[in-house]
Amino acid sequence: MSEQRATEHTYRPSVPWRKSLEKHLENPEVRSEYEALKEEYALIRQLIDLRIKRGLSQRQLAERAGMQQPVIARLEGGKAPSLRTLKRVADALDADVRVTLVPRRAASARVSKRHA
Repeated sequence: MSEQRATEHTYRPSVPWRKSLEKHLENPEVRSEYEALKEEYALIRQLIDLRIKRGLSQRQLAERAGMQQPVIARLEGGKAPSLRTLKRVADALDADVRVTLVPRRAASARVSKRHA
């Protein structure tokens, strides 16, 4: 059996998604919702990157966290986890979870006025 060398292929998407995204983002409501999801997807990306850096499959991570592999798949697929689930996964990755509340200036002013 001869050894075949893997070649890298670049495929053009059937739908030009970047242009489509740009078009959709012209709508202020769509842009607002898109921006609101950035932090959530950044967290998911961190989780996936750390799992890969640790050399773990979803199944291995799930076993370490004491849960089923589909839970990890849903988490990585964008299903918002509970803080408890996120902490279990972080422990299995030998990582910490840090959650902070950052006051918005306008909201802070409104709250201050109510309590004055």
